[in-house]
Amino acid sequence: MVKPHPWESAAYWLLYVVALGAVLWHWGHGNRLLSGLCLVAVVVSMRLIARPPRPRDPV
Repeated sequence: MVKPHPWESAAYWLLYVVALGAVLWHWGHGNRLLSGLCLVAVVVSMRLIARPPRPRDPV
């Protein structure tokens, strides 16, 4: 099993944390549209974090 590049995983976690904070901030300030868009980014980042590692191409 091949591990993903460590920076790739860290980038997805950073996207998750920032987007989740943006959801809460926009929701609290009454901007439902941006809150929904940020929620989509949260879901995408969660799927990228939870996906199984893909095999590398043989060289």
